[in-house]
Amino acid sequence: MTQNTAVPVFSMRPETSLLRNNQNFFFPEFSRNIVCGVSVFVRLSRIGRCIYKKFATRYYEEIGAAICFTAIDMLQSLQTRNQPADIARCFDFSLPVSPKTVSINDINLNNIDVQLNINGEISQKYNTSQLLFDTDEIISRISQYISFKIGDIILIGLPDTAIQIKTGYKLQAYLNSIKMLDFEIE
Repeated sequence: MTQNTAVPVFSMRPETSLLRNNQNFFFPEFSRNIVCGVSVFVRLSRIGRCIYKKFATRYYEEIGAAICFTAIDMLQSLQTRNQPADIARCFDFSLPVSPKTVSINDINLNNIDVQLNINGEISQKYNTSQLLFDTDEIISRISQYISFKIGDIILIGLPDTAIQIKTGYKLQAYLNSIKMLDFEIE
């Protein structure tokens, strides 16, 4: 068996990008084209750096769902000018996170059905078993570059396809049929 030497792709977001408590997402004035994708997150419960994979489960106790918004028109403009694209993903309230979480003792992280519904219809659906890296591997690899603090959130498994949103849409995110997020786009 060959070892996977790829580095997990990850994105960092400031705390100001978090949208909490199922608050509605307000379409920003600086973009006309926002897309989203649903993801699982783990919330870190310990400070850590250079974490070995076999110890990674010691650093988190709960998971939740997040919806990642990206301003595609801004992203494309920045990319054509070879400029950093962080602002297209990290703007204020661009990451709604579920107000409730699930204990890792109550769920198998490597077999979670993740689903995004828009206006009552399934828009994205995948299982965490399909991901290239498992949760512990992601934590271990990222921790080789970045120190973690208590409360940090790590997104696990953002799908390749993004769904365009519009004002008036109602979004709901599920983990194993448990409704984790439920809000509207204004």
